[in-house]
Amino acid sequence: MAKKSFGDIEDNNKNLGGVSALFNSPVKENVKEDKTTLKAGEETVTYPLRMKKSALKALKILGAQKGITVKDLILSVIEKEYNL
Repeated sequence: MAKKSFGDIEDNNKNLGGVSALFNSPVKENVKEDKTTLKAGEETVTYPLRMKKSALKALKILGAQKGITVKDLILSVIEKEYNL
């Protein structure tokens, strides 16, 4: 779909204030920072983890309270338990 530019027409009419927002894509900035730093030579792998729904729900609540993801909660407990 071709982008349309309505120029200054939006300034003169309050009803057209969001028209260009429909056609122009917003400027995206990549602000996401990598929270985990890996040592040289280490790589991450995906491993499925099964758990009870109640445990996952409790982890989600705990994570929301602390502002941490469930993944980070699980990894921090594993690192503490096994001294990794």
